[in-house]
Amino acid sequence: MNAKRIITLATAGLLAPVTQALAEAGTRQDNSQFLVWAFLGMCALIVIIQLMPVAMLAYGLVKGLLKGKETPSAVNVAADK
Repeated sequence: MNAKRIITLATAGLLAPVTQALAEAGTRQDNSQFLVWAFLGMCALIVIIQLMPVAMLAYGLVKGLLKGKETPSAVNVAADK
């Protein structure tokens, strides 16, 4: 009976800080304000604008590869005229 009491008290003593830690995690709030989100939105907009030329270049590259090569005779005829 005494061993059971010691085990119960030891378990309660070990788990007591855990309940406080779990209670702390539930009360966390997001303190971000509108200006923080506006700043992050502007950063994302800058990144997207920087990626637009890359996307256009990749589109042109794929379009050129799928189109194929022109026949050399057509190029020579156009140059002779």
